[in-house]
Amino acid sequence: MTKVEQTWSAEAFDAVGIRARDGKFTIQGIDGDQVKLEGDFEERLFRNLRPGPVGRWLQIYSSGHIGDTQFTLQLPKYKAWVVDLFSGRAQFKADNIQARLHLMLGKGEIQVENCRGVFSAASGNANILLKHFIEAEMPEMPSLPKEERQVKQEEPESWPDWWEDFWTQMGGEFGEKFLRRFFGQARAGGQNPGVNLQIGKGDLQLEDIEAGACIVRSARGDAKLKRGRVANLDMNIIRGDIECESCMPAGDWAIRVNHGDIRLSLPSDAGARLDVATRHGDIQSNTPLVRVTRQGPEAWHGGRMVGTMGASIEGKVPEIHVSTLRGDIKIETQPTASQHHEKSEAGKVLSPPPVAKSADSYATQLAVLTALSEGRISVDEAERLLRGLNS
Repeated sequence: MTKVEQTWSAEAFDAVGIRARDGKFTIQGIDGDQVKLEGDFEERLFRNLRPGPVGRWLQIYSSGHIGDTQFTLQLPKYKAWVVDLFSGRAQFKADNIQARLHLMLGKGEIQVENCRGVFSAASGNANILLKHFIEAEMPEMPSLPKEERQVKQEEPESWPDWWEDFWTQMGGEFGEKFLRRFFGQARAGGQNPGVNLQIGKGDLQLEDIEAGACIVRSARGDAKLKRGRVANLDMNIIRGDIECESCMPAGDWAIRVNHGDIRLSLPSDAGARLDVATRHGDIQSNTPLVRVTRQGPEAWHGGRMVGTMGASIEGKVPEIHVSTLRGDIKIETQPTASQHHEKSEAGKVLSPPPVAKSADSYATQLAVLTALSEGRISVDEAERLLRGLNS
């Protein structure tokens, strides 16, 4: 085995580009101002490794199979980095760095913990763990150096050859043609998400994250969102279950499953307008909801229910749309408050402005919900009346 150990100044480059057919890649944040790369290789594999700065990039390329060989790259924590990984089969870990992480792999495992920045991943088959992550502005990816562009022009068929076997192994339903079509929906509404996950198959776990926008697309697999605060959430899974627990909605959420169950458990201090629908399944909620006669497009043969919970922040009520074509939906309000609630400069939760009651007075919450179910008032009017009763 040949041990590789190289160091560079942190100011020598701004981005790290990793290209390998397979391997294990670990990136760690460290104190100091030196970048350090370590790894153990067989002699024949070492000859294929070409690490070194090119322009503003540190390029780590391996043209051969490296199997279980592990790279460990240590990056100074004081600096914001760009990390771009392209691999056929890989295990990737990042811990305690601030970076724009962009990962593309055919198959593998991804684990990102204690990081700040922007995170995007696309894979045909991967399990992803994102834990203790805070979205933050990061530098854009620098342009590729001239040498890299020339290599791509001279060897246009080198990268597709890598992928062919992996797409075949994962089956036709997760083939390249399908993924291109499916992933094309990722940037819904023109958003530029801080978290953007596009997975053909695999389980997703997002725990204790703070993000302005989070977009998830998955063909098959379960997704769990636990604790944290997400302003705008757009989650769409074809087949799988979704569980969201103790995460504070600070903006509009859209959660949709074609075949699977959804469990949404919100903190007690969350304020939101709920719109819940299932075409074939049951809806359970400990938050008052009312069935509406105008079902909407998501409930041809099932049910659609609406309602509000909690108080608004500065008069703004987040809208949460939850729907499944075939599956059950469970809505819960937890007894405990979130640690991520919006606060005023004085540190106090802002109260909604007072709302005048309608001339057609509704003295109880039941009366308001009954009027809504009978179509005598709109959802917006019901929301204002319910907030007025609680004020």
